Amino acid sequence: MAKDDEIDGLYQLPLDEFTPARNALAKDAGKGAPEIKRLEKPKAAAWAVNQLYWRERKLYDSLIAASEQLRAAYRLQLAGKSSDVKSAETTHRDLVKKATQAAREILEAAGNASAPVMEAIRETLDTLPGADRPGRLTKPLKRTGFEALQGFTVSASPRPIKTKPQPAKKEPAASELTAKERKASEAEERERKMTTERLRFAEAAEREADAALERTRRAVERAQRMRERIEGELADAAEAEKKLRKEETAREGAHEKTVAERERLEELRVKS
Repeated sequence: MAKDDEIDGLYQLPLDEFTPARNALAKDAGKGAPEIKRLEKPKAAAWAVNQLYWRERKLYDSLIAASEQLRAAYRLQLAGKSSDVKSAETTHRDLVKKATQAAREILEAAGNASAPVMEAIRETLDTLPGADRPGRLTKPLKRTGFEALQGFTVSASPRPIKTKPQPAKKEPAASELTAKERKASEAEERERKMTTERLRFAEAAEREADAALERTRRAVERAQRMRERIEGELADAAEAEKKLRKEETAREGAHEKTVAERERLEELRVKS
C-alpha cells in the first residue's frame, strides 16, 4: 500500500500528470493497488484549490480560520447572543477574494483560467472547509449551508408579539393610531425576518447533517476496506507461516539424517 505522502504527491502534480502517476503508483502498491486506482483525477477547479493548500498554506489556513469564525458568529447570533457577524463576513469575503486571485494565477500558469472554472473555484473557497481531506479535493464544492451548525438546535418558532389592549374609554387621535400601527407593523416585520433567518439556518443545519452522515459513511467504508485488506494480509501470512513450518520440519529431518550419515561414516573410517 502506498504511503500517505506518496498519495499526497499525486495531488501536487500538474493535472495532466495525475493519471499516469497514479497508475504507476498502483503498480507498486501490491494489495493496495485497487484502492490507488480508485483515486479520482481532480477537476480543474478542485486541482487549483488543492494547489493553494500545497503552495499557499498560510493563505489557505487563514481562509479556513475565517470560515470557522464566521460560522461561530452566526451560531452566536442564532442563539440570541452578541456577535459581530458583519466583521466576520468582511474578513471571510476578503480572504475568499484573495484566495481566488491566487488560484487564478496558478491556473493561468497552467493555461486553464476560464470563467466557469474560476466561478467554481470562488464558490468552493466560499464553501470550505468541506468533507474531503485538505489537498485532495476532486470536485468543486457547492454551497450547502454552514457546517458548523451541525448538532445545533434551531427553533423556527417566532416569539409572540405582545400588544397592549386598547382602552375603550377614549378613541386615540388619528396621528397616534398611525404611530401605533406603524410600530406594530415594524415589530411584525422584525419577527418575520427573524423567523425567515431561523428557518434558513435550520435548513442549512439539515443539509449539513446529511453531509456529515455521508462523511461518516465514507469513513466507515474506508475502515472496512482497510480491515478487509489487513485480514487478507493476515490470512496470507498465516498460510505462508504454515508452509514454512512444514518446510522447517522437513529440513530438520533432512539435517538429522545428514548428521547421522556423517557420524556413521566417521565410525567406519576409524574402524578401518
